[in-house]
Amino acid sequence: MKDLCLETYTERITPLIFQENHYQLEKWGIQNHDPLQWLAFATEELGELAEAIGDWHFRNGATEDVVKEAIQTATLCIKIAEMFQEEGQ
Repeated sequence: MKDLCLETYTERITPLIFQENHYQLEKWGIQNHDPLQWLAFATEELGELAEAIGDWHFRNGATEDVVKEAIQTATLCIKIAEMFQEEGQ
């Protein structure tokens, strides 16, 4: 697979991230955790992404599952970046 250099990011990926953000807010509300808890959540999401990729590679898993897990992981990581950026202001 070749890196697409975020060429589809704005039109195809960004809406999925915002949709996932809204879903997470509806499900969990606004959360307030310490950085290590946020890291634990991100690590869990990354593990789910690894599982989806493994299923795709070895068991004919669905590409949609990989995209879903990647979007969940990315959304959480972007939230962490946003929180740390705000903390540094």
